[in-house]
Parts: sequence; structure tokens; C-alpha cells
Amino acid sequence: MSGTNHLSSADMPERHIHGQMTIYRMLYTRSNPASFYKEKAIVNTAGCLHLKQHKSNECRPNLTNAYRHLVRYALQWANWHSNPTRRKHPPPNPNCTSCSESLSRLHICLHCVYMGCWKKDHMRQHLKAQNHTLAMDFDRLYLYCADCNDYVYDTEWMEEVVRSERLKLAIGSRRFKLRTYPKVKLPWNSNDADLLTCNSTVIHCQGIRGLCNFGNTCFMNVILQSFLLNPLLKAYFLGNQHSPKLCMVKYCLCCEMDRLFVEVYDERQNDEPYGPRYFLHAMWMSFKELAGYAQQDAHEFFIGALNSIHNSSQDHSLINCKCIVHRTFAGVLQSNVTCSKCGNTTTTNDPMLDISLGLYPSNRRHSDSVTLPSFTSDVMTATTSDESTSSYIKNKFYTPPISRRSKSQTLVDCLDRYTQPEKLGNQGYICNKCSTFQEATKRLSIKKLPPVLCFQLKVSNLLLTNEIRRIMPLFSHFLKKKAI
Repeated sequence: MSGTNHLSSADMPERHIHGQMTIYRMLYTRSNPASFYKEKAIVNTAGCLHLKQHKSNECRPNLTNAYRHLVRYALQWANWHSNPTRRKHPPPNPNCTSCSESLSRLHICLHCVYMGCWKKDHMRQHLKAQNHTLAMDFDRLYLYCADCNDYVYDTEWMEEVVRSERLKLAIGSRRFKLRTYPKVKLPWNSNDADLLTCNSTVIHCQGIRGLCNFGNTCFMNVILQSFLLNPLLKAYFLGNQHSPKLCMVKYCLCCEMDRLFVEVYDERQNDEPYGPRYFLHAMWMSFKELAGYAQQDAHEFFIGALNSIHNSSQDHSLINCKCIVHRTFAGVLQSNVTCSKCGNTTTTNDPMLDISLGLYPSNRRHSDSVTLPSFTSDVMTATTSDESTSSYIKNKFYTPPISRRSKSQTLVDCLDRYTQPEKLGNQGYICNKCSTFQEATKRLSIKKLPPVLCFQLKVSNLLLTNEIRRIMPLFSHFLKKKAI
């Protein structure tokens, strides 16, 4: 919502010190004066126009109650799944109504009782066949709009329903004791209310401003455009989740991301492109390796930007980080090494922010096999950018030789090659059971998918241009079908 950044803590209505005054409570509190609500002023907290229409009709109570019950069920299941010994009677096991799959990124329809998987496209098929619009991601509680074909962020439901259900679950489990604080009355300025009602509009689903190129900064613009069109990042920064006025970090990338989203989605400047010079300067100061106007690697800039945003976030940590970077891009990569002699398997789980896939040239067909370039998996830490970069470079994974007989260059083929078993030599692995060097087989797999999975295509110098053009259109088709 535009205009919310102009509010100060002294201008908010009556509130508790230990609580948080959300935007929804600010707009719909009963203590607002009559002048707050004008005839032509439209205050909208919905994530999109379709959700706004559903919430404004007669079915609003039923839709809100349905979302509340689904959130409660999802939170109870997650709580029991993390500590199964605490409860004797677990909640019903969630699975797809069509194929009975339980680990396929389930979604629940808000208009009926249908639960469908995302992997086999059963939820989208149900929404299209039944002419339903809204569904909820069972794991992440995100709202999906079928008409927008995207996830939307609803201020009322995410701030009121989800927070209240999480609080009820925490109180019921008796994990902490609530402390009471005296109430403090703060003055309310009606001018701020007028500012909210006059300037609050529903943002467009797509960006409306372009980005200027400062000579050799096209690598930066590519990454920034992917950030700007990411629905989770857009909901976070346009939802005022990071306030630059309260941030005390020097050269904060979160503040520059907030400025970037505000400038690009500003309707008043839709005819002029935006030059992200402040973001570039802050990136130079926090990531010295990228300083200067020389051409840089886009993937290196992407990893450096994620590290800087993570380090400048207020809620970052070393373990179970809840910053916007980890909530959006972080997954878990699993490595299984099996001893060829005794069959003992050693499993290692590593965090990842992206997956590097290799492409090989098709003009060199005289050899039977070739070893692809090394694949990397970033390990996010709350340290300086230099330490994060060094750990990123050191943490590499190697893929096995690939047969030249396979001519396919689709994303599915690259992932199949990435997860193929790799034979390790007898000098590269010490079996824990045999206590000696043994031959072993190593295989990589993705244990936990992030909401947004990023791929890096490692292209050799001998790869033809037509092969690059052939694989790129297959990404959108694969992402829709496989729901990565």
C-alpha cells in the first residue's frame, strides 16, 4: 500500500506497548473519527482485485472462516509433525484428493473441501473445472489466485488471521506466559488517516517502470528485474515489513530494496525508467569484489545481493534463519554416499540458495563421455560478505561423467544428470563402518524445495548459441508442470 511509510509511531491510534498496530487495525478501528471514511475513498487491504471482489460480497464471512479453519489445521499439523510425541491423537493426514499424494506441495481450495497437489497440477485443474478462484498453500499458508495465476498477499488475513491462530496455538501448548503491560494512549492525527484513504490503491501485478543501464550494469538489471517480479519479495517490501526510517544499518541492502520497489511500482513515474544508483552504491560498499563499472558475473551478483540482504535483515540468524532471503530462496540439498563394500550410507544435508546445472556442447561427439563443470550450493551465514563468498566457492559438488549419446538439453535432463550416481575412487572416501578407504557411490537429491528455486546454467565456451536458445523456452513449461 502506498502512503503507509509516512506514518510515525506518535501518530498511531491507541495501542498496547507489547502488541503491534497492524495496517488493518489502523484502517478499521472503531476509534477512527467520522471524517476518516470519505464517500469516494476506497481503502483496500486485499492482495488483488479478485480477492477484493470475493471479500466484498455476501460470502465474506464464510470465506474468512474457511481460511481461518484451514490455517488452524495447517498449524496444528505442522506443530504435531515437529513434536509427534506431545499429542496422542494427530490431526488428519493431508493428502491429495485425486492421487492421494501427501508430499507434493498440497493446496486447499477455499471454496470447497478439495485438497490437491501442485506437482501433478490437480489443484489448478480443480480451480479451472469448478470455476473457483482462491486456494491456500498448506505448508506456507500463502494465498493463490487462479485468475492472477500468482500468489497474493492479503494484509487483513496475513496480519489478523494467521497471527491470531499462531498465538492461540502457542498459548494452548503453554510454551510461554503472557505478560500484561499498562495501556498507553497515543494521539491520532486525522491528516494521516486522510493520507491513507486518498493514496491507498491496489498495486499492479507487473512492474510499470524500466531500469536504466549504467554502461556495463546489465548483469545487475537482470537480477533486479527477477527480484521485482518475485511475489514474495514484492509482498514483503511493499507491505512495509522493513522500515528504512527505523533501520540504523549503514549501506543497508534491505533499505535499498524497499526504495527499489517503491520507485519501480510508482504510478506517477510510469513514463520514466528508474536508475538504481543507490542500490549499486550500497552493493559496492557491502561487496567490494563487485565495485567498479566493469562487467561482472550475474550469478556472483545474485549471491552477493542475497548475502548482503540477509546480513542487513533484523531477524537474521545462523540457525533456522527467518529473514526474507531464507524464507524465499533457501532449501536443503541432500548427499548420500554409499560404500560399495558394506553398503553403509552416509547422509549429509546442506543448505542451498540455488542449483548450478551444466550444459555441454553437441559439436564434440568423438568422445563417449565428459565431466561437467563443478556444481555449487551456497551455504548462507551471518558473517561478512568476504567470508560468505569464500565458503560459497569452497562448497562445491561434482557430477559424474555423462554419456554423449543423450542429446537432450531440457531442464529435466539437466536435473536428471545432476542427480545421477557418481562413483568415487578408493582414495576419496573413508567408510565409517569399514574404517578404511573404499570405493563408494555419491548421489545428490533435493530434500526440501524452497518457495523459489533458482537455477544457474553453467555454459562452456564450446556450447553453440542455438543450444542456449533451445533450452530457455523449456523453463516456463517445466516450472508450471513440476511446480519448482
